[in-house]
Amino acid sequence: MVKQTVFAALLAAACYDSTSSERAAPAVPMFDVVAPPNVVLDQKNGSFSESGTKLGMGFSTNPHHGDAIIATFFWVGSSNTITSVTDHLSAAGYPLVGNTYTLVDYVTQGGISMATYVATNVQNFPDGYTSPNGDSLLVVHATLSDSVTDGGAMLSAYTGVHAVYARALGAHRSASGSGSSTTLTDGAAIGACSGALAYGVTMSSGLVSVEAPAGFTNVSTMSDAAIKGDGEYFVQGGATNVRPQWTWFYTGETPGTWLSTALVLNPATSITFDQCIGTFSESGSLLIKGFNPTNPHNGDAIVATFFWLGSTNIIDSVTDVMTTSPYSRVGNTYTLVDYVTAGGISMATYVATNVHGFPDGYQALAQDSILAVRADLSEPVTDGGVMLSAWSGVSTAQVLGAHSSGSGSGTGQTIADPGAITVETGSLAYGVTLSGPFSLEPPAGFATLMSLSDNSLRGVGQFGAQASTGSVEPQWTWVFDGSPRSWLATVLALKPAGP
Repeated sequence: MVKQTVFAALLAAACYDSTSSERAAPAVPMFDVVAPPNVVLDQKNGSFSESGTKLGMGFSTNPHHGDAIIATFFWVGSSNTITSVTDHLSAAGYPLVGNTYTLVDYVTQGGISMATYVATNVQNFPDGYTSPNGDSLLVVHATLSDSVTDGGAMLSAYTGVHAVYARALGAHRSASGSGSSTTLTDGAAIGACSGALAYGVTMSSGLVSVEAPAGFTNVSTMSDAAIKGDGEYFVQGGATNVRPQWTWFYTGETPGTWLSTALVLNPATSITFDQCIGTFSESGSLLIKGFNPTNPHNGDAIVATFFWLGSTNIIDSVTDVMTTSPYSRVGNTYTLVDYVTAGGISMATYVATNVHGFPDGYQALAQDSILAVRADLSEPVTDGGVMLSAWSGVSTAQVLGAHSSGSGSGTGQTIADPGAITVETGSLAYGVTLSGPFSLEPPAGFATLMSLSDNSLRGVGQFGAQASTGSVEPQWTWVFDGSPRSWLATVLALKPAGP
């Protein structure tokens, strides 16, 4: 039997396919536009076989200032008896450091418990310090209201995570179950857009072998006479969906109960992903997609790009609805930024700012009450789709910066260039291109938001954060076949919120 605890998530799933090709010519330099910084593991440590009213561990080498620390605590017991999680230095007097550790998830079943806490932008300790004497090392521990007979802690610190906890924490989900034969944990999928860190941890009461999730890197695997734990991490490259699943090799002689938690930490950008999702192969007089499985947050900006086969702008209106039965209108305003067409294909990009009126961060396996964005068309299309992205940290006043669109055609390797725009410091540069289902190389300095394709169309979204005011001109390289093919491209800037 599997039990799941589903929490509000910041990111949602989308479609992606990898791309590669040779450039026909060098692209225009990207100036200060950079993809979100890579989140990297800085330090890690862990310990089991602890008892009493404190569970904790110190780093053998201190993390760096500004890191995010994930602390998972394990113990034998069926209730969350943690009253506080704090950090200290291992110097005389055990001085308090003072960073804030926030509970992300607690999960229990079968007499074992696991709780995961996160602190962002950690400070006030000797940066990168190490000493054979073990003095002045950073220690993180949990204080318990009741004594435990066995437990432990797993620590990991990451560089490149957003400094603000509310923007750093993305999707998170916990699950539990048991088995008496080979058992696959089922934590379900969570969204993690490009550049985000996915962290997963599992615990078992059965001391058997465990197989880690494919593609993940080990943080630590620990065990003692009663419990076993395994931590893994993964930095999302292009896909927008992760599902860490472990295989516990239980037997009839050694059954066990397992727990699992997965969470996402967003990278350090002033404007951050909230959700992204998309679909192709739609037809008729309506193009629509919901932010399943997780709604954006109230106050976000939403960028909605619609694609279709056709040469005129047949969009009558763009609105948002809840996926109730029947649909219920939400009422946010979507404003056309750019429409561009060439060679029988069309693309229109709309932006809504400071969106409200839906369940904030709502997540449901049944997909009810999910926010969806729709374009109503004046005539039906045979093929089309939608690319949605929601962004936190965007200005709620003058959100839209410069924007530009372009179109053209070519054979073989062809540069798609929407034109140059000026992007201000801290702004988000969003770019999107459309053509047929061909290979393509993205612009230098941009990260992939998502790639969508079917038998007729391919649309790819990119983004970058602007380090200082300058000119931005994203250029894609499409690799067409021997026949002339058309391309479309749009770039726009979203301005960040003030301090």
